[in-house]
This record gives sequence, C-alpha cells and structure tokens, in this order.
Amino acid sequence: MKTRSAGSAVMPLLLLWLAVHAALLAVLLTAKFLFTKTALAVMLVMAGLAFLFFRFRASPRKFIHSPVL
Repeated sequence: MKTRSAGSAVMPLLLLWLAVHAALLAVLLTAKFLFTKTALAVMLVMAGLAFLFFRFRASPRKFIHSPVL
C-alpha cells in the first residue's frame, strides 16, 4: 500500500518536471532559430549591399587643371 502511494506522489512531480523542461526547450529552440534566421537575413542584405557598392563604384574623375598664370 505504501509503495503505491509513493509512486502516485512521484508521478505528478515527474510530469511537472517534464513539462517545465519541454517549455524551456521550446523557448530556447525558438530563440535560436529566430535569431539564426534574422542573422542570416542581415548577412544576406549586407552582402547584397556590398556587392552593389563595389560593383557600381564611381570611376575616378580626371580634373582638368587650368594653367596658373
């Protein structure tokens, strides 16, 4: 009788422990994948801007100097 009551007292604690860890794991994985996606998007935008700025860079202009009198 005592063995059965001890088992019934442990089961809710075990389920609570599992539920808390499942919630923590869900929060951590959500943050990881959300920030990973954001970081990849930022790196892609930065690479695109760098490509555009280096590709279409203005050519240096030649200045025509007036003769100094």
